[in-house]
Amino acid sequence: MPWGETRLVHHKSGISHLRSSLSILNSTHRGDFSPRTSRASLGEPVHYLNLTGFREQDGYAWDRIDGFWDLCGDMTRRRDVGRLGGIYDNVTGIVTGRWVRYKGDLTGEEEHRRYNLSEVSPGIDWSVENEEAWGRNITGSEGKLRLSIDEKEGEEGEAVVEGLGTDFHRAREITATLTVQDESSSGDGWDITTHGVHWPEEGAMLLTTTSDKFAGLFGLPHLTLNAGQFTSSMMLLNRTLEKKIKELENAFWTDVSNPWPSSPETQRDAAMPSPHCELVVFVQVQPVRLDMVLNKNAYPASIVHDIEQELRFPNGAPMSEIPPLRMSAAIFSPDCGFMLASKGPPTFPSADGDHLVGRKRELYLSKVQSWMLIFALVIFGQLMLLKMQLKETSTPSTIGRVSISTISMMLMTDGLLFSCLSLVSATSGNIFPSALLTAFAALMSVAIAVRFILAIYNVQEPERRERIRAIQTPSGASPLRDAGNTPIIIPSDQDIQAEIDEVANAASAVPRPTLPTTNTQPAMAQPPRPSNFVTMYIRFVIGMTFILFLSLAALSWPVSVRTAYTNILAGTYLSFWIPQIHRNVVRNCRKALLWKFVIGQSVLRLLPFAYFYLKKDNILFSEPDWTAFSVLVAWVWIQILVLIAQAVLGPRYGIPKGWTEEAWDYHPILREDNVEAGGMPIGLVRAPGSPTTSRAETTEEGRKKSDSGMRTVDCAICMQILEVPVIVAGDDPAGSTAGGMAGILARRLYMVTPCRHVFHSQCLEGWMRFRLQCPICRENLPPL
Repeated sequence: MPWGETRLVHHKSGISHLRSSLSILNSTHRGDFSPRTSRASLGEPVHYLNLTGFREQDGYAWDRIDGFWDLCGDMTRRRDVGRLGGIYDNVTGIVTGRWVRYKGDLTGEEEHRRYNLSEVSPGIDWSVENEEAWGRNITGSEGKLRLSIDEKEGEEGEAVVEGLGTDFHRAREITATLTVQDESSSGDGWDITTHGVHWPEEGAMLLTTTSDKFAGLFGLPHLTLNAGQFTSSMMLLNRTLEKKIKELENAFWTDVSNPWPSSPETQRDAAMPSPHCELVVFVQVQPVRLDMVLNKNAYPASIVHDIEQELRFPNGAPMSEIPPLRMSAAIFSPDCGFMLASKGPPTFPSADGDHLVGRKRELYLSKVQSWMLIFALVIFGQLMLLKMQLKETSTPSTIGRVSISTISMMLMTDGLLFSCLSLVSATSGNIFPSALLTAFAALMSVAIAVRFILAIYNVQEPERRERIRAIQTPSGASPLRDAGNTPIIIPSDQDIQAEIDEVANAASAVPRPTLPTTNTQPAMAQPPRPSNFVTMYIRFVIGMTFILFLSLAALSWPVSVRTAYTNILAGTYLSFWIPQIHRNVVRNCRKALLWKFVIGQSVLRLLPFAYFYLKKDNILFSEPDWTAFSVLVAWVWIQILVLIAQAVLGPRYGIPKGWTEEAWDYHPILREDNVEAGGMPIGLVRAPGSPTTSRAETTEEGRKKSDSGMRTVDCAICMQILEVPVIVAGDDPAGSTAGGMAGILARRLYMVTPCRHVFHSQCLEGWMRFRLQCPICRENLPPL
């Protein structure tokens, strides 16, 4: 059979199955589903429905349905006791809390059940059959629960029933996503989408999953608690399910096997269906606490109505604080047989849990916008610090000190933020202004960082070329040789090209022996070319993309693995001072960055982590982790302390000399017995009859300094006197003024150049910001 005809047959078969289930729903009455329970006597009538999962031969755990109804009834009665306020009419929002395993209806342990899925849902090729491998099979005793509710208002999403002797006659279509974490077992979490009905006056919600092995929505009215809920939910589902089936009839390419998926991985489940534990969820909305509302004397129902109107259509009405959403929930799995209940009074004290507490969507979005604006200010502060540092390092000498990897790590993070916030601003219209502003701040930070990195790259290009040339050139070989390995000597006062031509002609005139055609020596490998900025940019984009997709994939990992990945990623990102420390050691540079930049960037880049690691009700609902945050803060400040130690004690203090290349020490220990070796700077040598020495020794203060090992010389930059500690001939450096920790700090006050001139450290460092030449003799100086 051609593929198109096969697709058509499959489509018609799916529509026919949905039509059959809908007709069964419309032809049943309350009481048609009364399964055999553990508390029912043998004489009571037993009825089942001809719906998948509601049939007796399916063997589902309907014997616990009485316990589920009793638990739901207790939650409803606890709502009515001491009722002091109205109930929110629209419950769209997010609530969080904890759940515990409920066994109050059992006399023993939970029964382990086995099913034949080929009989429950014939024609479905399930990927697994073993119940232990089913998804969402919660085996622990306690965990976390988050409920995100999306309620549909309007005539299409409501059904009204009157004349039933009860006030609870309105039913409204509702969708909720449950995030369940089973902490006490594997620690995994599941996102489960459920569909159902909300009765606003009663504050009750009943939701269920629907799949090929459980027709949850078609049997939902038979799981309600009273006749009003049954009739109103049947009327609502009859209209909404009929509308959905008609849409599927007109959509030939749509998969009709499960129009109400409960898993976010719907495409994978359609290609290879995997069985999951089905859920029936009852949620009871608790009354609003009047002690949290400004006007306590008004009628409670009007207060709640006014609050909702102000949230949806703000007009400036005075409200001190919006009361939170408070709910209690019961979850029952008819196939896996477990039952969960939200943790709170009266079974547990309030200190252990208060069921489910959260905010309405309007408040949550307002909170997200406020924190987005605060985050934008943080990024703006990072931008200003980066701009300040870029202005400070405006010369090649100062730019060469900065590590390109340190700025690149900051740039990568800002680039990831810009990408994510741009996507959020484009897909979420509710937080578009604040998300766009934060994305713009991140973009400006990226632009300045790219400019900074380009400046660093251009300045350090000769350094990279020299490093590659040193690796490729053999030791002792001259870099300038012709094809015949004849050295080319180029005098400074002759024409270079003429000299090269002369040497080449002389080399060609010399007879050479005939060599065999077989090449006995391997060909010289081509020296690697230094990577240009475009190559570096491509690597940067690829790395950022890899981290982005890996982080998105981590959302589906187990909680423990995801937490470890987050902490490792955060620790790696907050290691941005490590490359700068390494460059200080290699370049023998004491200070490359402003302390304002180092401290400010460290604090500002730790602030987002402080929010998510320390604040309990953050916008991502992540759990506080003081230990992990303390480790991150300690790691950042350890790096800062190392930078401070490099500035005070020297970049190579405590590092073995064999680990680094030789570099000029601008703060050497000066000894009188090192005169013949040329180690004493010019101006400090005691020459007989020297005017400076004689003048210095005529005063009592000058004699004291001379006896204590201190010499004075004029700084050629500021023209002020510079006092320099010198070790007297024959003295031990450890016991003199120049030795020990005090000597290290004293040597930081002066700098000695390779040409034996001495200056104030501050003076020479300021000079070397603009020119790497000695101010006196113009000899080239090693970089700081």
